[in-house]
Order: sequence, then structure tokens, then C-alpha cells
Amino acid sequence: MNFLSFDIGTTCCKCQLFSESGDILKYSSEEYAFLEREGEKYADIRGIFSRVKKMLAETAREYEFSSVCISSFGEAFVLLDAKDELLSDPMLYTDPRGEEQAEELLQKFGAERMFAVTGTVPHSMYSLSKLLWIRDNRPQVFARAEKCMLICDYLGYLLTGRRVIDYALASRTGVFDINTLQFSKEILQQCGTSADLFSSPAPTGSVVGELKEELKKELGIRGSCRLILGSHDQVCSALGAGAVRAGDAVDGMGTVECITPLFSEKPSDSSMGREGYVCVPYAVPGLYCTYMFNYSCGSLVNWYRKDILHGYCGEEENVYTYLEKTDDSPSGILVLPYFAGAATPYRNINAKGAILNLSVSTRDADVYKAIMEGTAMEMRLNAENVCKYGIDVRKIVATGGGANSQKWLSLKADIQNVPVRTLRSSEGGLCGCAMLQAVGTGRCKDLAEAAGIFVRYREEFLPDAAKHAAYEGQYQKYKKIYQTVKEFY
Repeated sequence: MNFLSFDIGTTCCKCQLFSESGDILKYSSEEYAFLEREGEKYADIRGIFSRVKKMLAETAREYEFSSVCISSFGEAFVLLDAKDELLSDPMLYTDPRGEEQAEELLQKFGAERMFAVTGTVPHSMYSLSKLLWIRDNRPQVFARAEKCMLICDYLGYLLTGRRVIDYALASRTGVFDINTLQFSKEILQQCGTSADLFSSPAPTGSVVGELKEELKKELGIRGSCRLILGSHDQVCSALGAGAVRAGDAVDGMGTVECITPLFSEKPSDSSMGREGYVCVPYAVPGLYCTYMFNYSCGSLVNWYRKDILHGYCGEEENVYTYLEKTDDSPSGILVLPYFAGAATPYRNINAKGAILNLSVSTRDADVYKAIMEGTAMEMRLNAENVCKYGIDVRKIVATGGGANSQKWLSLKADIQNVPVRTLRSSEGGLCGCAMLQAVGTGRCKDLAEAAGIFVRYREEFLPDAAKHAAYEGQYQKYKKIYQTVKEFY
């Protein structure tokens, strides 16, 4: 019994095949570009599905697999008419269309009520705001819409003919009731639409159904192959990092950094939502998660490496070997990593980055170290901030490209004062999908058992008390930067 996992990103599709004993048998990835129309960017849903089919066929030529599971980015959706023809391509969550509609939702329902019902506060990123933008600006498209599906449930529909979405991904629409675990009929009716527009909600890891026979024949898939219901990429990544208990957290250190902590008590304070933190039903029954974001993580490192240093690496084999030759003392340089705006808790897309305390003796490696320090301090600020909502981050597992830097992970452990572990593979989301398949097909009784098979750790970085204390003064200064410099934006 083999399990095939897909992770669908905005510009890249990744695929990994696991054995039932947790071994990785095959890995592949395919990139695709955004669609550009009238100056706007969209996800290329046709290109995505063609890559999925290609990977299914390539894997089927070498192996048999009993199931498939898909992880995808959230918010973006397609609209279909009565004949299943595409009416709209997926707008990205960063697309500002929907800002006016989000404000209207906030005025109509209020932040407190929306957060209590949906675990979110209206924002242009969520599907509902963009759906209402289509209603107001593309009425002919909205009038013909019979189905609204996010990427994961749309791909599942193409594979099986069944429309099913998991609770966590459904919550990214901004109109999913996290109490009843159904789309809010009341909110949707007041917005002039129906809950029937969306797919049927179900627990993460549910069996959606058998892949279409004609599709299996076309792609050369032998025997029975079922689709197991996947989830939002952040949830699958957390699962693949072994996060199955309250207090567990995964730190995705990619282009954007996101810490996903788990907790058991649903917060009621709408201030949490106003600060950009959400309350999402997690894949483990009885648990919830939230997302703590920094928009500039790997992107900030790449900017410094490519645009400022122009790839310079001295006499070393690569730029990271060159730059990471620094001592263990704090740099003294303060970096506010808002180079793409501020995410949680300030939610200021117009915020700008800052580098402070430079002198003529500052070296390029010092600034690089300060960038790593600044991103770690930003995530510490977030972790401390969510404590007031009853969320406690006690340990983290690092995934993504940044998890390959031992220097960065050591700094994170010292600054954030939590143990940091890494995985055998930085592709945690694919591992999470394999875990869901193991449970969905009956190989494992629950996700905790599946974690014991599929989650394999590589290294652990423990916080050093003396180094943590040494960073305290720099961190206290860091917390004041945003409020001090924001008037200059």
C-alpha cells in the first residue's frame, strides 16, 4: 500500500510517494506561471490540473498506489456554471480586490460576531470578500455561478466527481461557521447567495471517493485508488511536522514565515481576529490552530543575497558559508522585517522594513546575521502576543528552505527560547498528506500513530540560557521599532 501526496502552491506543484512504512519512494515537482489578464494575476488552475495529471501518470508507470491526498493554498477559488464551465480564474489572496466588500461585511456584522462565528475578521484575502467583489463588479458572472470551489476541493471534484472540502480549508473562505462546522447560511443569505454554492464540509482525512474510472484508465492507474480529503497547506505542513497535540507548533520558514500553533480552547476575544490571528478547526478532533505570519522571511534573505550582495561569496563555496561565519554574540543591529508589509499582529500592508544601528565598521555578514535575528524576534513577538488568547508555543518544528540553515535555527532557539527541531525533509505538507492517507485507508488508527511512522526528525537545537539573556536587551529594543518608525511610512 503506497500513498501519493500532492502539495499545490501558487507557482509550483510537488508530489511525493510514500510506502506504508513511511519511506519516500519518489519525489517530483513542476512549476507554472501566473496567468496575467488586464494587469491582474491569477492562479493557473488549468495548468495546475495538467501538472497533477502528468505526475499521476508518471508515478503510475513505476508504482501502484492505493490513495491520493492533496494539500493546497487557501482562499483562491473558481466559479463554475451549470455545465461545469469555468467562469473565473482564482484570484490570489494578495489581490486587493474585495477591500470595500470586507469593510461592508465588517460594518454589517461586526468584528465580534464574525470572529465568533467564522474564526476570522473580514479581510480582502478571504474568499467571501472576493466573491462579493465579483457580485458587485461582474454581475453576469455571479448570476451564472452554480459552484464555488477552492483549489483543493476543485481538484478533488475533477478527480472523483464529488464536491467535498475539509473544515480547515473551508474556514479560509471567511464564511464557514466553526461552531456548527457548516457554511453560515445566515451570513450568506444576507450577502445574496446560498451555502449550496460551496462544497460539502467534512473532517480532514475523510474518504472522498474512488478516482474516476475513465481518468484512471487515461493515466494508467491500476486497481483501486481513493481520494483522501486533504487540507490547507499550513495544516498539512503542521501534521507532517508531527503537530498532533495542544502546544505543538510548526514554523514554516519559506518565502513567508508562518508559525502554526495548536490549542484546545476556542478563543472568544475578537481582538485576536482584529490582529490577524484566526481560529481554525484542526485535523485532530478537539484541537484548533492559528497562523502567525511574517511576510518577509526567505524573500528577505534572497533580497539581501541577490540584490544587495549580488551573489558575492568571497572565497567560500557559497554565499551562506561566507555569511554565516559570525560569532555567537548579538549583532546589535536591529532589523524590522516588514519589507513586504507587516502581517500579524499589526496588519499593515503599507509598513516598510528598517535596518538600524549601522556603523562604518558593520560588515555584510553582520547585516545577514541581523536579518536572521530580526525574523526570529518577530516570531517571538507574535508568540508572546498570542499568550493573552490562551495559546502557548512550547516547541517548534522548522520546515521550508530556512530550516536548512543551522545558524538560523540556533539563533531562533536562543531568541525565542524554545527547542527547534528539523525534519528529514523540508516538505512537511507532503508528509502530512501521507499521514491522512494512512488513517483514511485504515493503516493507522489515528494521526498520532501515523506521526510515529511518517514523521522523522533530523536535528534539535536547544535554547542556551546565557545566549537568550544576552539577546534580551536587543529584543526589548526591537519591540519598540514599529511604533517608533511607522509615522515615516
